Amino acid sequence: MAEFKCGLDEAFPQEEELLEEKSLNLLKDSKVDQAFAEAKSKKKGGRKHKVKWMRRPMVMPEAILEFLDEDLRENAIRYLSNFFIEKREVDPINYNRGGFLLYFSCGTIPTLLQEVVTFYRKMSEETLNVRSIKRLANVLTLFQCIAANNGTRQMFVNACIPDYLIPLIQFECTIGVFDNIRAISLSVIGILCQAGEPYVIDWAIKSNVVEVCHIIVKSASELNKVIAMHILEAIMRDTFGISYICSPSSNVLIGLMKTWDDLVNLLSVDQDFSPRLLFHIIRCYIMLCSNERGCAVMVRRIPVALTNGSFCDMIEEFPIIGGLLSQLLLYVDKVTEETPRGRGLHMLQQECGCCSLDLRSPDPAPAPKRSCTPIDPGKFSLSRILFDENDSYMLF
Repeated sequence: MAEFKCGLDEAFPQEEELLEEKSLNLLKDSKVDQAFAEAKSKKKGGRKHKVKWMRRPMVMPEAILEFLDEDLRENAIRYLSNFFIEKREVDPINYNRGGFLLYFSCGTIPTLLQEVVTFYRKMSEETLNVRSIKRLANVLTLFQCIAANNGTRQMFVNACIPDYLIPLIQFECTIGVFDNIRAISLSVIGILCQAGEPYVIDWAIKSNVVEVCHIIVKSASELNKVIAMHILEAIMRDTFGISYICSPSSNVLIGLMKTWDDLVNLLSVDQDFSPRLLFHIIRCYIMLCSNERGCAVMVRRIPVALTNGSFCDMIEEFPIIGGLLSQLLLYVDKVTEETPRGRGLHMLQQECGCCSLDLRSPDPAPAPKRSCTPIDPGKFSLSRILFDENDSYMLF
């Protein structure tokens, strides 16, 4: 038991850092989110855990085969999970290979689902503990790998495996580290949705993912709110997705608007709470303007805090938020004397007429000292964004 406990400590040396690393890194705009988080507060020092025992080419298949042995399964899942976390950016070829191996290896997916179902039983019996939560977190990290693979994503969705994650997201648990489960489960759905494939968006809507994300944005932790906003953005980029959210026959749009408005009002009072959350809320507001009903609702219900200069200090610290806000105010025709950045952008557009703004993928306005070229924070090509007045850049 002592040896096993030591292994767990080694695999989870810095829980807070690993949670963001496990849940955000594969989502679009995650580097922007991390830049906001770093600007808010410096991360704690310490070296990240390095996986040194899986360097041989055949170790990955050997570890997957160990899933079939119940005595070896927990360690094998943990080793493979940490291996994928380390490799997904520095070695995408092996990461991509891992998704194929996991999905097509005999008995692997049923074994991973068995882990989830076993966790369900512990949820119902109220016998959850930290060890079981960390074990399932490693299983969900393997699901991330499968969801990120273009060759396995559709089969993963068609097999209804993501449906097993929704009860995990909705479950209320008093154990603090259970938030890891919720965040990583959300990130699996976020990875699926960000590909923009119609079958994924169709699955998300039929599985009530929008309502699940609405609840998370309303009541969960900041990290979970941000991941849920990623999912909502991905759904709203799709024609069917934005039509569903803005449908007159449902109250989805009104409910989301009320929740977002409450968050904007909260952020106007406590601007240090989450600048990146405001970033995603404004992006969703802009996407609503691509739909006739969504735009009409935005014109009537845009939060006063966005039009009266309440976020001047935050905009000064994060100009990318100011650019998005200026774009939103132009769309809803709410540019006033109290929003000088928006007014300046309006004049700049009239003079050069070269900005092509896409409502489906909101582009923050460029700073006046730069050429009038739209910047799209939702694309991987974004490498540098101006974050302060001294022309210093955060490298992504």
